[in-house]
Amino acid sequence: MRVFFALAAALFPVLCGIPTPVSAAENRDSYTILLLGDTHFDDRRFHTAPPEGWRLRGHKRCLKMWEARSPELLTAAGKRAAAEHVVLAVQLGDLDNGECDTPELLNKLFLAGFSAIEKYFPGIPLLAVKGNHDIRTTKSFRNNAPVDDALRSIISRTPGCEYWGNGCYSFRIGADLYMAADGFIPAGKIEEFVKTTLEKNPDVRYVFFLSHLPLIPASVKYPFWLLPGHVKVMEMLEKRNTLIVAGHTHVASWAVRRTTGGELPQLVVTSMGSEWDPGKPVPAKFADWEAFSRTSRGRAVAGNRYNSPEMWKPLEKRGSYTFRELSRSSGFAVLDVNAERVEARYYTDGSGKPAAVLKLLKGKGAD
Repeated sequence: MRVFFALAAALFPVLCGIPTPVSAAENRDSYTILLLGDTHFDDRRFHTAPPEGWRLRGHKRCLKMWEARSPELLTAAGKRAAAEHVVLAVQLGDLDNGECDTPELLNKLFLAGFSAIEKYFPGIPLLAVKGNHDIRTTKSFRNNAPVDDALRSIISRTPGCEYWGNGCYSFRIGADLYMAADGFIPAGKIEEFVKTTLEKNPDVRYVFFLSHLPLIPASVKYPFWLLPGHVKVMEMLEKRNTLIVAGHTHVASWAVRRTTGGELPQLVVTSMGSEWDPGKPVPAKFADWEAFSRTSRGRAVAGNRYNSPEMWKPLEKRGSYTFRELSRSSGFAVLDVNAERVEARYYTDGSGKPAAVLKLLKGKGAD
């Protein structure tokens, strides 16, 4: 009971956005959040008929994954969240697998998946970002309205969140700004959301940009399946002390983009239960940008919207890049945030020992 009241006391000012100085609230100076990537929740109840062809294979894979592996992964994540006194958990898109027959069923699948994940984090607020599978029916790859409605209902009951429309919203934890971007609206709307939010929050310690789609290439097969307007968005973010946090690729990775405008790190998180087997870790393949980009270029096809040869030269003219895969095993990440730095720990089992540790951002005045 004492722990409950202590947690409630810590969370209330954080999530209600009370404008007290960081120095006056210890819980705002140092805190921890948990990050989950693609979870692809599925349930037969929300399909009036099984999908067909390749959609059916994905449906069966996700149903099987949620029989054991995804619950095991989320149990490990929930235990780590409790041990770390996490103040917030964020799911980074593709919360569900989609492919429902109707928009109404898609909305219900998303909310059911959210509830299924939420129960692993009792007493900890959970937020979600819109992913490409979250908006897929059997008739359309872009059915935004059902998930926009679901996200609006979730955000409306989370004090301190400012909803911007579609799947975009923002919130503050103490001196830090969090922006969740909807990657399935026109680039101009995303750019306006970022510009306006940054202008409204000029004096922040760190900026955390949450997106399902990466902004820096992180997928060997689809390196340019990126957030619409990613170049202009990065140009705005690099002027602030920003960390991009994304999902989508199903492979955990770290990247840094360096330009004359600044340095911009990106952390990609995966929590796909399909590779959750703590006894059989799946090693990373790429330790540097050269190996990653060389392999990606080898798969490029002229005219491909996500990976064509003509896309690479403009990308590398804009800056230089660092890239490293963290693991190909399913897992989750914990972010430690304090005045000196932002550090990420990536976990692929329940041992409490991280598979990777990354120093991502430095605080002002830190060495």
